[in-house]
Amino acid sequence: MKLDNNQNYPTQLPVIIEDELFLYPFMITPIFLSDTQNIKALDLAIQNETMIFVAPSKIEGGRSFDDIYDCGVIGNIMRKVPLPDGRIKILFQGYAKAKIINQVSNEPLCALVDLIHQEPLCSTKKEAIMEVLREKAKALSTVSHYFPPDLLRTIEEDNEPSRICDLILNSIKIKKHQAYEFFIETNL
Repeated sequence: MKLDNNQNYPTQLPVIIEDELFLYPFMITPIFLSDTQNIKALDLAIQNETMIFVAPSKIEGGRSFDDIYDCGVIGNIMRKVPLPDGRIKILFQGYAKAKIINQVSNEPLCALVDLIHQEPLCSTKKEAIMEVLREKAKALSTVSHYFPPDLLRTIEEDNEPSRICDLILNSIKIKKHQAYEFFIETNL
């Protein structure tokens, strides 16, 4: 499945529920699927050649709209590998933050989703935020193992504040509900 930059939003996408990871845009990560609900959503995405919406679960093993956060990541399935134990491993590449606007189907889960847009920043404010983020990440790296040199280098070289925030949030260990509160924030 290819990323469609001309895709109009909101759009209807299959929903995969992730129990363990809280995903962010631009991450490339393996996801292991073992339940029929997620596998059916994956099959629908492959059949229709669409992207998927990956939502974090509130309750591990829950597979209904009530059991998931309404925000997640839209992305592509880069690879699908059936495993000998019956699970399916996919390699997922995140594209953008999105929010469920409307529930469309429960079998498999499908939803109408729309992109979450950050509030625009003036260039002066953006530069100030970037400087503070870089400074704080460097300071934290001296007292924590969460910021290895390659992450600090990425933070130093990146010019997108929301991506830097996502990288930092992905690196520190916080609970899902805390990660969700930061994830939905549109004002950097």
